[in-house]
Amino acid sequence: MTTSESAAVPFRIADHVLGASPYIPEWLDLDRSAFIRLDRNENTAPLPASVRDALVRGVDGVAAQSYPEPGPLQPLIADYVGVPPEYVLATNGSDQGIDLTVRLALPPGGSMAVARPEFAVFHHVADAVGGRILGVPYGPDFEFPYAEFSAAVRAERPDLITLINPNNPTGTAIDIDYVESVIADHPDIAVIVDEAYYEYTGHTVAGLTTRYPNLMVLRTFSKAFAMAGLRLGYVVAAPEIIGHLRKLQNPFDVNQLAIVAGAAQLARVEEMEREVAHAVRVVKPYVVRALTEIGVPVWPGSANFLLVRPDDCAAAVAYLHDAGILVRSMSAPGLRGLFRVSLGSLEEMRKFVEVFRTYVQGDSVQNRPEEVER
Repeated sequence: MTTSESAAVPFRIADHVLGASPYIPEWLDLDRSAFIRLDRNENTAPLPASVRDALVRGVDGVAAQSYPEPGPLQPLIADYVGVPPEYVLATNGSDQGIDLTVRLALPPGGSMAVARPEFAVFHHVADAVGGRILGVPYGPDFEFPYAEFSAAVRAERPDLITLINPNNPTGTAIDIDYVESVIADHPDIAVIVDEAYYEYTGHTVAGLTTRYPNLMVLRTFSKAFAMAGLRLGYVVAAPEIIGHLRKLQNPFDVNQLAIVAGAAQLARVEEMEREVAHAVRVVKPYVVRALTEIGVPVWPGSANFLLVRPDDCAAAVAYLHDAGILVRSMSAPGLRGLFRVSLGSLEEMRKFVEVFRTYVQGDSVQNRPEEVER
């Protein structure tokens, strides 16, 4: 907020809020429905028929006009994770999970250790509560800085340790044994492990919450379950931690249609796993192979997106936009000059590769497709 904006507010705003910045995603005011949307790590597949039918039944019932009841969803999530139900708290997307856990563990003036660049919502919340970021840079090929991170934590003794596995925006996976060692070696420090992309790796420490009371694991239905617009996530942690998180969460934050859809998704986990396997074993290798053949540097990562470094990132992103395809240009230190492309369907990725190859070869921009096969 500028000085003039601050002066226009008739009450005092905390200095750390004045100094913070809002989280504004790229293409915020664009009608994204007219594009192939590969910019926000969404699952572009439509909701399965069984989930749509459950939503229709919910709307025809009382799901829209009644306050939500997340209780029946919690044991379903717990069964999926493999922990007792009292270890689970449903949230309004994993963004709210980040908000709740960071606010719980990071006092004003306290510090959060995290490898950088990290998912922007973490530093957005840290700034909003007046916390400090103890940032340890990823390596030149976006490898996790194991020795440097451990040394920084030992030296600084932060209030909160955050591990994003795999990381957004770099796609970096962290060795699961290292994650447990951090949790075990610092029993008096809160540790958040963000597993938003867990389904794409199969690597998790969620089960360790029954052994380590300092651990909080974040998950989401936005990615593999294709529910980004419904806003459903969850925190896995010891019951004592869940009890404190409930103090920070409003009673009706998780909407009933998200609860209905989440329950329907958890009834088709095997089908979801087949879809994820197709994305990881078929779609991503195709894109990596095609970009390598084009001669453009690419970092596959371990999630549902890749990083690409064209000769002129801004021009490439604009060219793709004009051809009806959205990707995300990177602005964080160490990532400038790259764009991130999410995994869509095989048909969508073939279109992306076709258009991007045309750009690299210097041909004229193609017309935006009127209709994209999903």
